[in-house]
Amino acid sequence: MTSAGQFAVSTDLSRRGNLVGIATTAAGNAVLVVNDTLVKLASAELPMSEVICLRALAAIAFLFVGSLLLPSAGVRGSRWRRPLLMRSGLEIGTSFTYLYALAMMPIADLAGIVQIVPLAILAGGALVFGERIGWRGWTTTSVGLIGALMIVRPGMGAAESGVGGIAAALAALAVIFQVVRDLVTRAMPIGVSAPLVAGTSQAAMLAGAMCLAPFDHWVMPDPWVTTRVVAAAALLAIANYWLVIAMRTGRLAVVGPFRYAGLIAALVSGLVVWGEFPDTWALIGTSIITASGLLNLMMDRSRSNTGGVQESRP
Repeated sequence: MTSAGQFAVSTDLSRRGNLVGIATTAAGNAVLVVNDTLVKLASAELPMSEVICLRALAAIAFLFVGSLLLPSAGVRGSRWRRPLLMRSGLEIGTSFTYLYALAMMPIADLAGIVQIVPLAILAGGALVFGERIGWRGWTTTSVGLIGALMIVRPGMGAAESGVGGIAAALAALAVIFQVVRDLVTRAMPIGVSAPLVAGTSQAAMLAGAMCLAPFDHWVMPDPWVTTRVVAAAALLAIANYWLVIAMRTGRLAVVGPFRYAGLIAALVSGLVVWGEFPDTWALIGTSIITASGLLNLMMDRSRSNTGGVQESRP
């Protein structure tokens, strides 16, 4: 094959990987919001530990079926065990520090802190994997962060809530856990199937929730609540599967801004479920996030056409 032909194949594969990463990142974060909405509705009638346990059990079942339909390519030896266990532990750390921080501080403040994750992952990708982010990647992701902060506007309820250092420390830990978890996911052997990765994390969540069970009074859920929990589990399984794929495909600089898709989905959820119409700032922030993602996609196509993809690959 000629050098021009090799470059065309390389560019096509790179562009395809970026498109898959963009689609799974945006869809996974959006689906997670729908899952959160169902969990919030179910938690009004069931204690949180029971909701998490039931959801984790159902999600594990869905992911087990997925692992049968999408078998692993296979990884010899035990190279996959350590990163898989590490990711599961990080999943517990992410979820529980986030939930306890949420109980102690306004949700807008916490959401604002968590929005630093895409930028932190870009930095981690550059340091750990040597990926060349470039000024375009930093700029579009930073612009997306500005739009995200315009939606959540952290700090607007902090004075009344008396947020202390413990809550802020837990929120910071949640960010660190999530960033490290996603970087570990990217570094895992490709032969370990995405359903196995996501299912192991849900098993870890099940174990963590069982530790909280003695402190809650569990009740028998009615069929309607059970339906909500099972639907949430199915969506969680799909979202986790997509997000594992997202961290394994595409350049971090390209897919980064599309992590903010969850905030747009949250605005839609608030409007449809609770009748909360977004204000002017939220609509402007949504427009900025959308523009930053589209701009990043167009710049990636431009780099592909001019040969920039080959130069910027790690």
